[in-house]
Amino acid sequence: MSIPQSGTPTYLKLLNKKKVLQTIIGGDDYYSRASLAKELNISKPTISSLVDELVKEGWLIEKESNETAHGGGRKPVHLFFNKVCKYTIGVDIGGTHTEIAIMNLEGELIITGKLFTQQALKDDFIHLLVTEINRLLRVSGLINTDILSLAIGAPGITDTEKGIVIEAPSLQWDNYPLQEKVSSYFPFPVYIENDVNMAVLGEYWKGSAKDKSNVVLITIGTGVGCGIIINRELYRGFQFAAGEIGYMITNKDQAGQHFETMFDGFGFLENHVGGPAIVKQYIKNSTTTVNGEYSAEMVFNEAIQGETYATKVINEALDHIAVSLINVAALLNPDCIVLGGGISKSGEWFLPKLQHKIAMYLPKQSQTEVLLTQLPQVALIGATALCLRNHELFSIEKKF
Repeated sequence: MSIPQSGTPTYLKLLNKKKVLQTIIGGDDYYSRASLAKELNISKPTISSLVDELVKEGWLIEKESNETAHGGGRKPVHLFFNKVCKYTIGVDIGGTHTEIAIMNLEGELIITGKLFTQQALKDDFIHLLVTEINRLLRVSGLINTDILSLAIGAPGITDTEKGIVIEAPSLQWDNYPLQEKVSSYFPFPVYIENDVNMAVLGEYWKGSAKDKSNVVLITIGTGVGCGIIINRELYRGFQFAAGEIGYMITNKDQAGQHFETMFDGFGFLENHVGGPAIVKQYIKNSTTTVNGEYSAEMVFNEAIQGETYATKVINEALDHIAVSLINVAALLNPDCIVLGGGISKSGEWFLPKLQHKIAMYLPKQSQTEVLLTQLPQVALIGATALCLRNHELFSIEKKF
């Protein structure tokens, strides 16, 4: 449905419906029709009409309280947000795995699926993705009309307006029309976003950065990504390239030397701290015979145990990460920086090292709290937040 023109009675009605719905979602108290009218300073007849519509549409549920009203009489009737009125679908495309989930409107995961990204790219990625989404819908007993919308996070510079992945080195996508390709299979809206932008929305909504106004999320996995929220708004930049800190130079001497690129298009930082780079440096430096495939997590575990070459490689990577955090904190002065991605699994061990370096090089006014994500599938949760932000009834207040 198109949004009515500003200032018209239809628009004012929509505005009041938003206020009613978002007050109930964001409030700590139980609301009745009467208390809503008082809270929002809207007449009782108007509130009653708006609530009737929201209940009929399925967004709200009215339930009689278990407690008797003060002074006896009828038990009060309270209003609740119906988190299963609709569902959202989230897709987080990673360099190694693509995670898919169906969630309710509180971002709670109902069912999940997974694709192996590189293998899927060799076959038919879109076909495999659509097939897996349809499988999850079938298994969960949902149909297309139950879905509010679908949000896809891609690891690269993404034009969210045109739905195009401008550049994603780990996927070898260049101006890839992802929204168009996926939308042709489904009747509900499909949104495309940078994967870390989607993740920072999840962190801001449900994670370590909840209730903070200025947030930076840095994820380190196959590559390095950064999502930025300034004054409670997602900041994408002039050409949708804000937060591409994988290209940050964190050692000028090394930048002047030749270094091997893990993926075409990868920047300096991710070529030194990304998972493949850490593994390559360890195998190159270690005198121990490496049997089988190594992962960055395994190298971190070796370093935690004190293994010499693993410690050297990880300490070098941590130096690069520390410089990047110092630069981000000095430039943006956020409430907090949250670390996510595969590296966060070892965070309790290395976080004090990073905090020590930050304290050494930043003035007191720029000291920024560095946190670890507590949400293992934060980008998927962020997909629900993105779906809600793009819906007319939730877009007035950027709480999601």
